[in-house]
Amino acid sequence: MKLDPEKDLLQSEKPTNAWLCKDVSHPDIIRGKSSNVALPLSPENELVMQKLIDFVRWSQDSTLNFKSNGDYLRPAVGLAAPQIGSNTNMFFARFEWKGSDAEEYAMINPVITAKSTQIACLDGGEGCLSVDVDQSGNVPRSYKIEVTAYDYFTREEVNLTLRGYRAIVFQHEIDHNHGKLYYDHIDAKDENYFEKEWIFV
Repeated sequence: MKLDPEKDLLQSEKPTNAWLCKDVSHPDIIRGKSSNVALPLSPENELVMQKLIDFVRWSQDSTLNFKSNGDYLRPAVGLAAPQIGSNTNMFFARFEWKGSDAEEYAMINPVITAKSTQIACLDGGEGCLSVDVDQSGNVPRSYKIEVTAYDYFTREEVNLTLRGYRAIVFQHEIDHNHGKLYYDHIDAKDENYFEKEWIFV
């Protein structure tokens, strides 16, 4: 997606790193449990979702977001509301696949309703915009999950079945809304711990 800053932003501000809350500087927010939001969204919560969408889209646009521009945003696949200072149960994820259209998920009040016993890890570990000091290690997640949420774009409740990378990203973002971070799942004694049945994606 190539953004036109004059036309495509959903709200009036250019996305900036100043929006982000960190695990060290804002533990009360990052470790807080998010509340479900009422529908339709209040103007305040509407703005939160718009910022989530604009931040991720902007961060993925290499024509707008580049390392010499003075406020480079680490490219994000997803961003949850606590990461921009709002303990509300919302997140946005955007997947770009080579040769196909991007998939966008703007989720409100998401709930994981089922998960597989099969465990998967992101090969190379996970990262997070709210964690400045990367924590290496295997992060076990369910390979397959089912999620119920209200979709911001379609304005209706959706039931999603997600596998592999999509499922990992959704679990990462939903964790944010429960006050959890990816490194909480890394084995404390052996960061490279894994079981032979686990899948690396």
